[in-house]
Amino acid sequence: MPRAWTILLLGLGIGPLGLAQSVASLESQVLSLINTARAQGTACRGGGGGVALPPLRYDPTLAQAAKRHALNMGRVGFLSHYYQGMGPRVRVARAGYAYLRMSEIIYKGNSMSPQQAVRWWLWSPVHCRAIMNPYYQEFGAGLSPVGGAWAVELAQPR
Repeated sequence: MPRAWTILLLGLGIGPLGLAQSVASLESQVLSLINTARAQGTACRGGGGGVALPPLRYDPTLAQAAKRHALNMGRVGFLSHYYQGMGPRVRVARAGYAYLRMSEIIYKGNSMSPQQAVRWWLWSPVHCRAIMNPYYQEFGAGLSPVGGAWAVELAQPR
């Protein structure tokens, strides 16, 4: 973490453990909001969704892949599914997750708000269809506190 962020967080009384717990709590909220949208059968703009789906299960390997990508986006200051020539499918496979299908959704906003990120994903037809994909059974989320970048990996395991 950059020195300026460390000084700011320590000045606010948030130590490294407190920051990790806060980020983990925000990541958990994103996963919960995604499962709420699935349970409600959220309809996607342009088609898709509209049918209640079972909740996705948390997978630590998907979360690890999402976290690494979010941290890279935040640290370097970009928003893309590709980093150093590597896309989400390669990143997830290299993390050790075997999938039949998978999607990655990303977001970078002015805040780290889970509600804002999920609201944007559900408004976007392609992101909403990924969230509402009935084949997906597992997911993991990552947040970069530097730059407020989010990544979520959704997958159907092999």
